[in-house]
Amino acid sequence: MMKNKKVIVLIIVIFLAFLISAVFIVSKGGHYTLYTNSMTDSDEKPVVEVSYDKDGIVELTDYYLQDGRLILEFDALSKGEVTVSIKRSFFADRELIADYDRKFEVSMFNIIIDKTNGDVSFEGFMAVIFTIIGAFLLTEIIMLWMFIDYRKKGEFCYQMIACGGTAIYFLILLMFLVYKLLNDSVHSFGHFLFHITDTGIMLILALSPVMLILSVLLSLSNIQLMRHEGRRPVNSLGIIFGIVWFTGSLLTIGEGLISFLNIWTFPYSSILKNSFVYIIGYFECMFLSTVACSFLATKYIPPLDRDFIIILGCGIRDDGTLTPLLKGRVDSAVEFERKQSEKTGKHAVFVPSGGQGADEVISESEAMSRYLLSQGIKEEQILKEDKSTNTFENMKFSKNVIEQSGVKIKDKKIAFATTNYHVFRGYILAAKNGFDAKGISAKTRFYFYPNAFLREFIGLLVEQKWKHIIAMVLILLFFIWLMVI
Repeated sequence: MMKNKKVIVLIIVIFLAFLISAVFIVSKGGHYTLYTNSMTDSDEKPVVEVSYDKDGIVELTDYYLQDGRLILEFDALSKGEVTVSIKRSFFADRELIADYDRKFEVSMFNIIIDKTNGDVSFEGFMAVIFTIIGAFLLTEIIMLWMFIDYRKKGEFCYQMIACGGTAIYFLILLMFLVYKLLNDSVHSFGHFLFHITDTGIMLILALSPVMLILSVLLSLSNIQLMRHEGRRPVNSLGIIFGIVWFTGSLLTIGEGLISFLNIWTFPYSSILKNSFVYIIGYFECMFLSTVACSFLATKYIPPLDRDFIIILGCGIRDDGTLTPLLKGRVDSAVEFERKQSEKTGKHAVFVPSGGQGADEVISESEAMSRYLLSQGIKEEQILKEDKSTNTFENMKFSKNVIEQSGVKIKDKKIAFATTNYHVFRGYILAAKNGFDAKGISAKTRFYFYPNAFLREFIGLLVEQKWKHIIAMVLILLFFIWLMVI
């Protein structure tokens, strides 16, 4: 609930900031100060003459020198477009010299917009720039704060991935944007829009090497997975993903993507170009966050105060003994429980979870129970769940077994033991069954990892599809707002 409040506060603050900046611009926009490129060392008041191709759109109200630069003040009269021709002389006895024409547009909000030479400028545009940078910075702080909070509390979930991905996204954007602004002063809003566009492209280029490496590793690890686990379609996800992303990365690094975008010349194409680049970067950051969160989940060590430890089943041998994969899960649970009892004196009850498959002589739960007994675990310390057929049912039926023993699972501290690549999935499924549980990780071969990353990335997109749709819409609206303000 506290995390939701942070997000709500973030949204409200950013909305108010943009609203205030828009109101500020509207209040100032009826007046426009034009800083010309005409310079002089003379202290004489210059002579200025202006003409308009349309009357009644804008009018010159004042002009003067400031630090040797000629500055002209204009006020809006009515909505429309006008070309202003400017002639000037810094000496009263000399002929007037024509400056280049200025193209002004007075918007429906009575804002004078200078569109000379394809540039865009208006009074108070720096307020928009500061608002955008402030919104980026505030979002980065809140998302990073929430991500760290999830990590400290061991609350591994799709919300954590979303926070991490958003933090990566805005961190890279801020770094490039601030670097650009520090090394190239902004003289107009159009110049800032160029930086925004350039920053989006730099975001993609910065992520491309990482995604390229991940694509190669995904493909190589999936080849190993298929060699050891069979050529099932699900085992080829990494290869398919790797090929797609590898191709995209090569196009991006070779500026193929940029060239592709440059052929878009229809109206409002710049909005689509920028949105496309930023959305691609957004999903790349979400994938990187998925990898990071899945890895962190395996490294998290639960507090030594667990009441129950659910051991997730995964198949047994023909003779009813444990496979190395399942043995690793049970051993990690036993090791954790012994460490807990030694340090705190508190014993946990084991809940070996897994039913009997058609090709299994006994249930996975029974096989694990026999192994636990062989390791010196007392029978009264074992609570079997022998009906489940998948991980979701492991969690669901284990919850039922625990509550049938006379306790409410929400009042107890639960852990679950599984293989490292499966830990994040365990957190998700425990939450779906309405209880909090902390993962105990057992090691296994590296090539199981990539498919787990992809599964959680797909799960993130599916489970929180509306949030990602909203994110894409917000990106699109952001660039529409920049273009029409």
